Amino acid sequence: MLKTIFFDFDGTLADDGDSIVTALDAACRIVCQRWPEFDVANLAELYRQFSDRAWSDFDTHLRHLSSPEAMLAAVWRQTLTSLGVEDTKVENAAAETYWHYRLQHCRPYDDVVPLLQALVRHFPLCLLTNGSPAMQRAKCTASGLDPFFRHVFVGGEFARGKPDSLMFRAALEAIPCQPVEAVHIGDSLLHDIAGARNVGIHSVWLNRKEATHTDGAPDFEITTLDQFFDCIAAINTEELELRR
Repeated sequence: MLKTIFFDFDGTLADDGDSIVTALDAACRIVCQRWPEFDVANLAELYRQFSDRAWSDFDTHLRHLSSPEAMLAAVWRQTLTSLGVEDTKVENAAAETYWHYRLQHCRPYDDVVPLLQALVRHFPLCLLTNGSPAMQRAKCTASGLDPFFRHVFVGGEFARGKPDSLMFRAALEAIPCQPVEAVHIGDSLLHDIAGARNVGIHSVWLNRKEATHTDGAPDFEITTLDQFFDCIAAINTEELELRR
């Protein structure tokens, strides 16, 4: 029988798409005030490329920096350097503006709070998210979801984040429970689904965008969190049948 439920954060609980667009547009306009020859849309696309590269290898590019603002400023520095310009004051202003809007617009999806309110009465809940501890914990608080979780684990606090087993095993020990007594739900087939399955934890892929896939093999696939209750019932039913 299930004893605990683990959740991913970005793209699973928090709607980060709109907040990123809003934050990046505001930050790019700060930069374009200094260099009017830059186009906001082109600058945003270039920043996204450097940001994706930096966050995909967090340990190499960002782990050593102490604050969200410093991490974001580092990405802005790389972006502007590629355009042949440099201005520390503008880099910092763009980073601070971006972070302000990200926190201000960090909101849960509509199906999140009703689910967590129902689950927290029956299960200890844990949050397992990759990234910077300062950044992810601030976003969790800003979203209003922090009170639902007994434990919050962030990839930057470990030698390696998801899909490595370290964070999953730390969560299992904190509850405590066995892998078969836990289920993890997330939107990434690589970080969430493969990571959970490698440890023996039940996996639920939240495929909000209804993307197609040929690998990953989640135990369950859902498109909204309203369907998650069916996954819980199926896991518990399967466990009961195995005991007979």
